[in-house]
Amino acid sequence: MIYELQGSDFWLDEAVDNLLDYLKKQQMDTGTIVCAAGMTPSAPIHFGILREIAISSFIADELMHRRKNVRLVYYWDDYDHFCKIPYYTTKEAVAEHIGKTLREVPDFNGSYHSYGEHYMHEYEKCLHKCGFFPDYNYQSRLYKSGYYTERIRLALNKRKEIFDIVSRSAGTKAEDMERKREAYYPLEIYCESCGKDSTVTNSWNAETDTVTYTCKNCKHEGSYIVGKNFRGKLAWKVNWALRWTDDKVCYESSGENQLTDTGSYSVSSKVATDIFGGKVPFSLLYRFVGIPGVSKVSRAQGIMSLATRFTDVLEPAIVRWLLVKNPPNKPFSVDIESGIFRIYHEWDLFCDKVESGDCTPLEKRIYDIAHDGVECSKIRIPFKTITTALGISGGHRSKAVEQMLRLTNYAGNAEELFIASCPRINAAANWLYRYKHSEEEPALRSDFNKDVWDMLDEPTKHAVVELCNYFDDFTTEEATRQILYSLHEKLGIPADMQDAARKSLFRALYLLLLGKERGPKLATLLCLTSKEKLMTLLQGE
Repeated sequence: MIYELQGSDFWLDEAVDNLLDYLKKQQMDTGTIVCAAGMTPSAPIHFGILREIAISSFIADELMHRRKNVRLVYYWDDYDHFCKIPYYTTKEAVAEHIGKTLREVPDFNGSYHSYGEHYMHEYEKCLHKCGFFPDYNYQSRLYKSGYYTERIRLALNKRKEIFDIVSRSAGTKAEDMERKREAYYPLEIYCESCGKDSTVTNSWNAETDTVTYTCKNCKHEGSYIVGKNFRGKLAWKVNWALRWTDDKVCYESSGENQLTDTGSYSVSSKVATDIFGGKVPFSLLYRFVGIPGVSKVSRAQGIMSLATRFTDVLEPAIVRWLLVKNPPNKPFSVDIESGIFRIYHEWDLFCDKVESGDCTPLEKRIYDIAHDGVECSKIRIPFKTITTALGISGGHRSKAVEQMLRLTNYAGNAEELFIASCPRINAAANWLYRYKHSEEEPALRSDFNKDVWDMLDEPTKHAVVELCNYFDDFTTEEATRQILYSLHEKLGIPADMQDAARKSLFRALYLLLLGKERGPKLATLLCLTSKEKLMTLLQGE
């Protein structure tokens, strides 16, 4: 059953209520409710894929809260062939590996035993970091072990019936359809000579348990005994139906491209019931996650959309919050470039609201789900403040924390503050340095910039000198901001000239402190910089 949310109450309640109702009507075994997700590790994995497993995981958790036995499964289709070229190389460079199983293609970065293993392990780290802990089902192991042998035989014996299901809406001429029907085998076979799947299945002999094939790549003609040395797998839509039946899958999210009338879900559903005698899982439609300027996150954006990148720069609780607060049937975008400050700010406001008790029951529930089993900063220092402190301290996290200690109301010492805000500090450091947002790094100059000083007009120089008299009063950002905005009034500058004078002063301060005309909020910058350093950079002392 394909289900699209109707928008009543909280989406999670609506989805689980309808799932349980479906299972009851279909008389499906609910002794253990199996929730599933999965993908092919064919390229660096993008953030949008997180939405599928997140939805399945949230639903599994809600079922457990309702005292149901649940199993969460993640299928790794690592026995699929290598075909998607990663963003960091070219088709020509990896041509010899195209068509081989992902478990047999070498890891081009040299970190793991195989290409498929690399991206599976990297993604699993992301899942665990976000509090998603499924049972992993590696398809390569099951196929190689012979676990699916009986299902493969059944599919071969019913290959014509499967063809009728798969091609029922193909619109092919009758005579061509019959010819294709006779030649159809629901298999993807890997050549024993070159290892690629550029093969055509020629025949199936049930008595000898043998399939024969011809490889279009190396021209090899070979055969396999299905129950002995077979190297291959069922075609995708048949394989999906096989998994549903074997594992008694009750729930699996699906993207909108899979849920069309002729899409994978529809075809696999028919194969599951008519060929394997299984049941069809409840499927909740989910829509795309985007990034600014791109409606759908995909591998096409390369490093910009990697799941590892998102979980490197966002606290795990924030990732869960983004995925649970947005109903699955609604697309949404995530901007972790210039928009990352807004994301953290909105998260902090949300947490403050809930922790103050000034929230709705639904907001409290979303808060609890977001925090469930993952790291989050106990002290929420503004993300912009942390990046500023890291820049001033040259990337030294312990020094940055010492500088930030004076800006918080935290009663403990710097080490305790570091522990309390560690997830966010690490995320900010990753954002600044691992992903090279150098334009946001407010690195202080090492010495007094006499050239800049000499070019300043006398009123601006006077304002800088006067500001230095207030260093001891830079105790909080708000106190410092008030000093900055009241300085020219104290200097007797007419009200209609204060804005221009203030702009001139701010520009001078940025140039003297950072060597550029813009930077973080001046109040933050001044508070985080030591008095000695300010004296050096603003007065040359």
